[in-house]
Amino acid sequence: MIIQIDGINTLNKGAELMLVAILEELDKKYPNATVYLNPDSVLDQRLLPKYNLNVKKRLGLKLGRYINGLCFRVHIDNPFSYFKENYAPKNVDFILDASGFKYSDQWNRSDNWLEMKENYYSIAKKNGTKVYFLTQALGPFKSESGKRSIQMISKYSDLIFAREEASYNYAIEAKADPNKLMVSCDFTLKVSGAIPSRWKHLKGSIAIIPNKKMITHGGNKSEDYLNLFLKIIKFFKEKEENVFLLNHESMGDYKICQLINSHLDNDLEIVSGITAKEIKGVIGVSKMVISSRFHGVASSLSQGVPCLATSWNHKYEMLFKNFDQKDCVLNANNKIEDNLERIESIYENYDAIQTELSNRKPELVDQINNMWKVIFDDYEQSYGS
Repeated sequence: MIIQIDGINTLNKGAELMLVAILEELDKKYPNATVYLNPDSVLDQRLLPKYNLNVKKRLGLKLGRYINGLCFRVHIDNPFSYFKENYAPKNVDFILDASGFKYSDQWNRSDNWLEMKENYYSIAKKNGTKVYFLTQALGPFKSESGKRSIQMISKYSDLIFAREEASYNYAIEAKADPNKLMVSCDFTLKVSGAIPSRWKHLKGSIAIIPNKKMITHGGNKSEDYLNLFLKIIKFFKEKEENVFLLNHESMGDYKICQLINSHLDNDLEIVSGITAKEIKGVIGVSKMVISSRFHGVASSLSQGVPCLATSWNHKYEMLFKNFDQKDCVLNANNKIEDNLERIESIYENYDAIQTELSNRKPELVDQINNMWKVIFDDYEQSYGS
């Protein structure tokens, strides 16, 4: 059996955590399978745990870096799809797309990008490959390119899992096939964290997780976003809490961590350069989390750690709703007093919120297990027919 995983990378720790979650499920269900990793960005396999699975990059992608380098030096685009991510091998049983959030008006996809994706999926289907889109944040789809993108994946997929009701409704409004569309929560909630020994001293501390997209995609002015975090840090310091910064992606987020520190009298510790499971472990031992990264929020709530977030997309609000949490999204454009009032409320009701989160998790885990069952049943029924 050969399975291919699309849309993953290790540059973004949320994407890395999704990859780990998938490999854990496949390792239990099909431990003898070969798994092709088909990343959309940087992927360092050394960051991944060990599995019984035969996990590897497709040969074309391994060679692609050299072909791409050669083409770059002679100023031409690489014309060979075999060396790119949008190549559909003939021998793949099914594709699992773990992009997370790739189909929405926010990305303003070009005709060339859409045609490239459509060609990829159409060839995969001709090859007899099943295509499953794991839980994704979808929409909105008001633009022509947005509508075309969701209709395209609806056409070629076997199943699409919307991460929440808002994404489901956006897809339905844009004419996605309702027979292929289901709702299931983020599937990383089941993954256990692993706390590195060098960061165990952060147990009971306050984690601050910034996100460069709050400025590039969220419509926030950089000074407003920075000021919000500085006020939050001051709030917790006045309560004599230890606060640290957690880099959940790469250099872009790390620079924001450095920027925050440049405005403080005493630098906060910056946790950076660790694996996705280790990040989840650090979050899991924290007392409270303020996160601008979606999977920072997911890793917090799924481990019973009270959390608030800043948001650049509907997926944050919907995640809190999954855990029955309200008024947990901060806004850098609001009065700082309003944001601090929300933080105070969570802080003062810490024990009750912990209990709420712990009570809610089993039902969400059931959703995840059902998603995998539906996928595996669909594949096995088709394979046996």
